[in-house]
Amino acid sequence: MLDASVETPITLRALDWVDDILSNKLPSCKRIRQACKRFKADLKRAGTDDFPYVFDMEASEHMCGFMEGLPHIKGKWAARGEAIKLMGWQAFLIGQIGGWLHKDDGRRRFRTAYIEVPRKNGKSTLLSGVGLYFLSVDGEPGAEVYSAAASTHQARIVFDAARVMALNGRIEGRTFSNALNLQIEQHRIKTGDEAAVFQPVASQTKSKDGKNPHCAIIDELHEHDKRDVWDSMENGMGSRDQPLLIAITTAGYNTAGICYEQRKYLQRILDGVFQDENYFGLIFEADEGDEPGDPATWAKANPCLHEAKTLQSMEDNWRKASASPAAMGEFLRKHLDIWTSVGASAIDMEGWRAGEDATLKIEDFAGRRCFIGVDLATRHDPSSVVVVFPDEADPAKGPFTAFSWHCLPQKVVDADGNEHLWGWAKEQLITTTPGAELDLRLVEALIMQLAGRGEDHDPENEWGWGDLPVLDVEMVIYDAQFAQQMAATWDAAGIQAVELRKRAANTNEPFNKLIAAVDDHRLLHDGNPVLMWMAGNTLLKQVPGGDYIFPTKLAPEDKIDGIDALINALWPLSQVVEEDNKGVVTQGFVDV
Repeated sequence: MLDASVETPITLRALDWVDDILSNKLPSCKRIRQACKRFKADLKRAGTDDFPYVFDMEASEHMCGFMEGLPHIKGKWAARGEAIKLMGWQAFLIGQIGGWLHKDDGRRRFRTAYIEVPRKNGKSTLLSGVGLYFLSVDGEPGAEVYSAAASTHQARIVFDAARVMALNGRIEGRTFSNALNLQIEQHRIKTGDEAAVFQPVASQTKSKDGKNPHCAIIDELHEHDKRDVWDSMENGMGSRDQPLLIAITTAGYNTAGICYEQRKYLQRILDGVFQDENYFGLIFEADEGDEPGDPATWAKANPCLHEAKTLQSMEDNWRKASASPAAMGEFLRKHLDIWTSVGASAIDMEGWRAGEDATLKIEDFAGRRCFIGVDLATRHDPSSVVVVFPDEADPAKGPFTAFSWHCLPQKVVDADGNEHLWGWAKEQLITTTPGAELDLRLVEALIMQLAGRGEDHDPENEWGWGDLPVLDVEMVIYDAQFAQQMAATWDAAGIQAVELRKRAANTNEPFNKLIAAVDDHRLLHDGNPVLMWMAGNTLLKQVPGGDYIFPTKLAPEDKIDGIDALINALWPLSQVVEEDNKGVVTQGFVDV
């Protein structure tokens, strides 16, 4: 039950907002209604043995009240010298972070918060206030607060706003800095506690390591190609009693990155299929099927519409989007919070996700006819193996079901900037061998096991593949580099292996088949995040002077080896087959 005996007007504003959402007085999307229902359900079980948290109205009001004591620093409100006034959704967000406490020790419930909201909805201002609260009045000894982002410029947006607030704010006639004993410098804010600090930190700097954050603020998480900032901040909080890792972001297009990972995690919580009592989140977005040009849709996704964000600005942006496909993608992402793959990949990531089925297990395909694509490397790039099972009724058309394995040297996984690879290796989604060079016998043993030669090739299960099922391997398709000895081993074992050199004329047909299969949702897979990351990295290169396309990538760190292996596996299914001798490939690989 909520304590109505204390005066908590801002928190009551948040509760009214929840009621208005659930009674449809305010426009809202599915995910926001789910978040409000989650709050109501938590109130009913508060303080029980299974749920030892209570919602403390005074604690909520304390954090909300601090926020409303801060000055506006931009626009007409700043010109009039007005203080911030939290809108209902903002009061709900701040109140949830500050108000839920453990019934026994009083520590805050939520340690992580993920907020998706379109641009111009006041998110950076909100984050700046959160940072100042955790630095100055939260009572944490040696509070370290970081504004963390993919770039120094982005990291400074929240920090600089907090700095200006601290310089210009006043409390009972005193400056904010004097009242809270703040020393405001160009690149950091200090307090009377010499160990406390608020400063910006960027992905490309090593200064993000070795931190012990009490509060880590990550603005525009979708811009993070790597997970190093998120992981370093999250891992650094281990010694804090009630830290907060909070990210506020718009939608993006990298659906294999840390931002989309957190979005999916929150969606599972809101859907009720996964429980994490310490994770809070809100997603403001257009619902599937909503008309993007309808002002009612705009209101769903933009909680500050008609306040911080004007209807005129939305109309202007929609007019531009209607005239340009490129602008449309930007409008959908930045103003309706719709994730798109525009500009990110040759592969439609919406189609890729549509083919995901986490219930798929390769053990259920034991004995099934398949093709294995192999892309080998020894040092910096992964060695990837992809098995494709064609549809038994229509092998050439599909659907196709794919499983993948990825291998790297341990030294590459452990290198700075490869925290995403380290995380996948920890989850056994990447297999490693010691040192700086991959022992390719690991890959050789994998192929031999899948082809039913495992007991002869690796009787002691030295390489750890012994639990994998035996398949009906019709063909192994591999790139020539690094494969000479391996190909000889396959040949001696009676495995049909075809060398497919990386030429546009060789990859054009299977690459086109892959793109079409993804577009038509005919590529099925188990959701392996490593392969999905590689799919998102894959760009399309048009070969000059011809109609061939070739898979490529933007930067060396954007690995696509799993997609190369998948293209190899699809190659036999892309070739001309004689009607009188079905199953026999007559168009061999092209050596040009």
